[in-house]
Amino acid sequence: MDITYNEWGMGYIYLINNCRRHENGIKKINYTLKPDNNLSHQLNKLNWPDKKYVAARDEDFIEEFQNNLDNNLYIKGIEFEMRSGEFNNMIDNYQIKSFKIDDNQYYCVCFAPAKEIFDSENHIYAFSEKKDAFAIFNLKKQTSYKIAFFKALIFKEDSPYNIEHFKTLKIY
Repeated sequence: MDITYNEWGMGYIYLINNCRRHENGIKKINYTLKPDNNLSHQLNKLNWPDKKYVAARDEDFIEEFQNNLDNNLYIKGIEFEMRSGEFNNMIDNYQIKSFKIDDNQYYCVCFAPAKEIFDSENHIYAFSEKKDAFAIFNLKKQTSYKIAFFKALIFKEDSPYNIEHFKTLKIY
């Protein structure tokens, strides 16, 4: 998975494709998949609205920045404000976990500490009727609206996301 990051504190996470950059300042980190049999239990404690992600985004919250979608409405990239400490926190807490539900293989890609991801106030939104991929968001109330902060990606093995893509983190 590629992450671009600039001196102004803006970053972009490529969830589906790579960024196709060939710069020198690359940092490459390899990760292993960790089985977590307790993960489905933790996910059950979160809010699972009936709305799909795009409908909720249009009606219930705004995004921190613009999340880019593919033609099938799956998130393919996320733009973040990443001050140095927040960026390091995200990298330090990056994990890939596997778990099974009803004999289906799922993966969870974590971009925050577990206590931020599995906060009972967080919401999980499906991307499509297939319910093969989801995102966990923390919705922070502002004066007249809520802002959605991306915390984790969950997907089935046969979703548009490829687990191999997430096993190597490349930072530009």
